[in-house]
Amino acid sequence: TNDKGSMCGRCMKTCPWNLEGLFAEKPFRWAASSIPSLAPLLAKLDDRMGNGKINAIKKWWWDIEIDDEGRFVPAAQTNQRGLQTDLDLKFEDQTLAVYPAHLAPHPWPFPFPADREAGITAYQNMLTPAEHRARVTVGDTDNLVPQYQLPEGESPVLRLDVAAVVSMTPTIAKYQLKHPDGKPLPEFDAGAHLEVLVAPEFLREYSLSSDPADRSQYEIGVQLETDGRGGSALLHRIFTPGRKVFVSPPKNLFPLEESATTTLLMAGGIGVTPMIAMAHRLHALNKPFTLHYSCSSRDAAAYLEDLDKVAWKDAVSLHFSDEGTRANVDQILEGYAPGAHVYMCGPDRYIEAVAEAARKSGWSDEAVHLEYFAAPETPEYVNHEFTLRLARSGRDVVVLPNQSATDALEQIGLLVDVKCSDGICGVCRCGVLNGKVEHRDFVLSKSQREDSMILCQSRALEKDAVVEIDL
Repeated sequence: TNDKGSMCGRCMKTCPWNLEGLFAEKPFRWAASSIPSLAPLLAKLDDRMGNGKINAIKKWWWDIEIDDEGRFVPAAQTNQRGLQTDLDLKFEDQTLAVYPAHLAPHPWPFPFPADREAGITAYQNMLTPAEHRARVTVGDTDNLVPQYQLPEGESPVLRLDVAAVVSMTPTIAKYQLKHPDGKPLPEFDAGAHLEVLVAPEFLREYSLSSDPADRSQYEIGVQLETDGRGGSALLHRIFTPGRKVFVSPPKNLFPLEESATTTLLMAGGIGVTPMIAMAHRLHALNKPFTLHYSCSSRDAAAYLEDLDKVAWKDAVSLHFSDEGTRANVDQILEGYAPGAHVYMCGPDRYIEAVAEAARKSGWSDEAVHLEYFAAPETPEYVNHEFTLRLARSGRDVVVLPNQSATDALEQIGLLVDVKCSDGICGVCRCGVLNGKVEHRDFVLSKSQREDSMILCQSRALEKDAVVEIDL
């Protein structure tokens, strides 16, 4: 059907896997499958017998949610209702889609976005029974049945083992991931992250804190977010030593400029994770750097034992608010010289303070790099309707006030890779060829905004304007 609101519920009742009512009996299932004209009559007979009522045991996925401890429980609010026997569902009112073999999901245990527009097109192109029989009769069977083909390229998924879990603070744990056969893992650059499949509905990104030169393991630090959406809570509960997990190969949206004359690594809280990998790399290159790690207290600070053992521990400065050693970011950032670079990662308030200190000290946009691990508070924007012009096809796509650009593109079957949807990861960055953009992201620098936009958040600057993008 076209949406959940118009479901009559009979599909659940008549599905052979439910094995309820008349359709629990093999003769009735055979009759409904072999003589399609009998199916509506059998369904009505089943209705009259009082079958098909709410089954408290069987649940749709949207009737289930995850509680604070990561357990699946019945949702507080659902669309649950009884069988609507009087609902007159008309074929012409439905927007139907089919997903033949060539549109099937990839074989890897990683999220696969169904292409709704492609499914609708596939339905519209379906052969009628008469057309199918005619082709078979004359032997015209080439491409009669869509064939499934494995996607090209390497698997986007690595299956790893949780080799060790180290509790560093009451809310932060370090996870060491290794290949099941002990093989070297794919290379990664400092600043990279992994996409971790915690559960089918929880795909999360975590920065790598391990030494890029050490390919025997990947190391991530995960903070338990008690007020989050449940991903970190579930990870903390189920990622135990020996568990087999699925992650993406390393991806880098926060690369290190290795040619810098000197580097400042500014970390707040759990934002220290990518900085440790960067410090390992800079030390290996014999490049000057300083890591400033700020936290509310020693008890809340992760990686302290690790930082006390590294060969570059003299380059680390610790700042704890409760000890009166809070970082003086204005003093740390003063005296900018061309060739220096600063990296910052942490809570939005921390990043804003460091970024403002860099601005006041004259740091160039190209020398300032930042990565948020949570979306900062945003202004009260007004969403106007505007148009995206796709340069490669010349097609115009209207973006409504209640849509993001990525939503509008998805509606026409153009899937843009989106991870955070908050404008902080940069995955959906796209080139801008013409038009003025209201930038609402937290990842692009001032110079990058001159020819790019983040599609999950940013929009045209003015109502009804046209933004031409490199798609």
